[in-house]
Amino acid sequence: MSEKPDTIRSYQRVFRPERRIYSIDGRPLPVPGGVPLRWLAYATGAVIANLLIASGSTTISILIAAAAAVVGFSLGGRTAAAMAATFTFVSLQVAGPLLGLLDWPLRLIVLPVAVATLATQATPDGRRAERFAFSWLSLRLRPGRTSIGRPLPGRNRRHPVDGDLWVAVDRHSSNLRRSRVKGPAEVTFAEPVEERKKRGRRIVRRLGWHRRKGEITEKVTLRPGEVLEVRP
Repeated sequence: MSEKPDTIRSYQRVFRPERRIYSIDGRPLPVPGGVPLRWLAYATGAVIANLLIASGSTTISILIAAAAAVVGFSLGGRTAAAMAATFTFVSLQVAGPLLGLLDWPLRLIVLPVAVATLATQATPDGRRAERFAFSWLSLRLRPGRTSIGRPLPGRNRRHPVDGDLWVAVDRHSSNLRRSRVKGPAEVTFAEPVEERKKRGRRIVRRLGWHRRKGEITEKVTLRPGEVLEVRP
């Protein structure tokens, strides 16, 4: 046991120790610290991916792009699915001929070993490489504006809103509070209200004992930019 302090970037390394192979048939491997099983998984996956990509098959590219589209759709909807599928398909079509130019020792031995070693040892933020990569892709594919886990349209894009606008008492006062609605919109009231125009605005009030000066209505349709002011 070493008395020299060491930095632990993630407690997962303490509670989830890695499984390693130190010997085969009683013969120790010439690798200090043994070979992690994750390293073997990465190397095997890199060899298989290398063979599939280097084949240049359009069918394989379409299948992989479809899988990327499914992942993108689960993260950010149709837009993310289209982006993920397009990027994956184009990348595979470009990477296939490039891998075909490499000699087989470099392509099937050196490259998988380098990928497995980097993926096993790299911990950008204390997490494993695959978890960091998935989080990075999720952040890029998910829309910047969401509500209840669903994507929202852009800031300058119009979208319909169907909901109830409540004007009620709160803890600051026993009187009803004012509210404003900017068009285009269609506002429906639960009971008839008095509507009148004043200084370019449309004002509605509850019906009361006072003299009616405006039109009695239950629905107000606002043009783009028009403002409706609800007063108690």
